[in-house]
Amino acid sequence: MFPEGLAFKMYIKGVGMTKFGIESRHTNEMLHEAAMEALDDADMTIEDIDSVVLASMDTLINGERQRHTASSLSSLFKISVPIVRVPAGCGSGGAALWTALEFNYDNVLVLGAERLVATTSENITDEILTGGDRIYEQPEGLIFPAQNACGAAAHDEIRHDY
Repeated sequence: MFPEGLAFKMYIKGVGMTKFGIESRHTNEMLHEAAMEALDDADMTIEDIDSVVLASMDTLINGERQRHTASSLSSLFKISVPIVRVPAGCGSGGAALWTALEFNYDNVLVLGAERLVATTSENITDEILTGGDRIYEQPEGLIFPAQNACGAAAHDEIRHDY
């Protein structure tokens, strides 16, 4: 993958997270808590960060009105570095990590935030179901939960082939 003779040292220096479950706090509060925990774990401060990559995919009806999360993070952390938001649905965490690895910065803070249980079950289900394509997939019966099940089954088969 890398040219011969070149060595890259990329690794995760620290981790932090908030509790999983129904959460009434604003997404930015949770991001701040997780980021500070990760920085503490890495024995770093926010001033050591060269860039931030945020993975998030909120529901449209979650009670939060501010959707400018990247600029909000700049104010929250009181830093002036590139902040990139990577919305990739169920794969946003992997997309954010991949994006961070592509940056040419020494210290990239990678954050993820999902608030799926911030509204009613009906609203969440409706939004999750929009993950499938209405024209090409749903008429064939392949709705988003079925796509996830097929993907999980394929992953399980691949994993057992080793």
